[in-house]
Amino acid sequence: MREPDRTPIQRRDILTGKLKQDSGTEARFLHISSAIVTARAEGAADLARRLAALPGTEVHAVKDAKIVLVLEGASVGEIGSRMAEISVMEGVFSANLVFEQILPADETEAMA
Repeated sequence: MREPDRTPIQRRDILTGKLKQDSGTEARFLHISSAIVTARAEGAADLARRLAALPGTEVHAVKDAKIVLVLEGASVGEIGSRMAEISVMEGVFSANLVFEQILPADETEAMA
């Protein structure tokens, strides 16, 4: 099993999407992350529907002003770019990554 790439990542690379994996290359790892998004309580349900429409994004709970998400992607850059996109969506007060797990792509296939 290969180790994940430990190359230092710059904040700017995440915000600009530079770390997104090219769609033509095969993913060596699957990144699974959870996040909590806060919004106005009266707009949380609508925001949750918009978040669920994003690729690789699942809404797992909506309670009052908090929305719990699970994000999947091929790289930390892909997850970071999606979090940056979420954080500037209308109605979002904050978007915070809570947890990240990195699995080798071949291990996820074996689990399926």
